Order: sequence, then structure tokens, then C-alpha cells
Amino acid sequence: MKKYLFVLVTYLYSSLVYSAAIEMRDYITLRTGMSEAEVLYKFGPSDHETIRSDRLDYTLSKTWFYIPNHSSNNKWITEIKFDSNGKLIKRDRYRVK
Repeated sequence: MKKYLFVLVTYLYSSLVYSAAIEMRDYITLRTGMSEAEVLYKFGPSDHETIRSDRLDYTLSKTWFYIPNHSSNNKWITEIKFDSNGKLIKRDRYRVK
């Protein structure tokens, strides 16, 4: 029950936070095994999400993208990939051209 309450509170808080590019000092704090809720709490909702699923609509992986806005000095896109259990398995960062 506490887990669901934490996720609900995290979701409500994160919906109030505007997502933007993730600064390098924050990017290096991302660790393999972090939950979606932890990332959501720390950075807010992503700008884009892709979901990879099988034929039975079982989620195999989910990828969140944090994209800088046009006026931002931070021109890096951050890509965070989660496994089917909602645990961070890969993070990547690349420069917007």
C-alpha cells in the first residue's frame, strides 16, 4: 500500500513540474536499477515516451526522452530506458545538432 501511495504522490508532484533538458550534474546521478518513480520525482515527466511491447501488449521496455527547448543553453537530449519492471537499464545522452 505504501508503494502505491508513494507512486501516486510522486505522480501528482511530477505533473506540476515542467520537464526540460537534464543538466550533466543531474544526469550523472542516474543509476542502473532506479525505478520510474525515482526518475519521475527527480526530473518530472518526460517530453516523449516510447513503449516496446510484444503481441499481447505486454510491455517489454519503455524509453523516456528529455528534450531541451529552443531557448535552452543545454542542447543535450537525455534518453532513459526502463525494463518491463520499471527499473532503469540504460541511459544515454546526445547533442542536438
